[in-house]
Amino acid sequence: MNHWSFMPGVTAQTGRQKGVAVEMLQWLLGCLRAQYWSYQQAHWQVKGQSFYGDHLMFERLYESVQGQTDVLAEKMVAAYGPDAVDGLDLGAKFESFIRRWSDTDCLHKRGLLSEQDFQQICERVYKQLKSMGEMSLGMDDFLMATANEHETNQYLLRQVLRSIDSAKTAADDWASLKME
Repeated sequence: MNHWSFMPGVTAQTGRQKGVAVEMLQWLLGCLRAQYWSYQQAHWQVKGQSFYGDHLMFERLYESVQGQTDVLAEKMVAAYGPDAVDGLDLGAKFESFIRRWSDTDCLHKRGLLSEQDFQQICERVYKQLKSMGEMSLGMDDFLMATANEHETNQYLLRQVLRSIDSAKTAADDWASLKME
């Protein structure tokens, strides 16, 4: 699957530079809003032996994403005006991410997929804004710091998934010993 199939038609040749910058930033903002919703939903839905730890981890994730969403939206309004955060445009982008991630039943794997998507979009936005001369120092700092925080999110989710895989392997090993 093309990594950018959820960002159709976004290239520097699709229109004016500011329009392209806004479109790309809207994809990033839509991804953050979708992550917030997905992480908060996971926070409500966790269950099992690791409930409390997972409940707190997903709370940590959605709270951090909430702050990032607000900062990005305010930067977009400051640079490009209030139409840059138009609800219909963002809603469609938000929905495309939710649909993409909804095929993944495991809350942790869904979170990891969302983090991988975020990193790809963030890197693409960063490179495009820089090449178009649309990158302010503040936006540069924000994108770098946010990408760094999302690398930490990936680490946390991968650690939980490793723990789940280890527990499953141990349970399978135990079950096979009992059958012998």
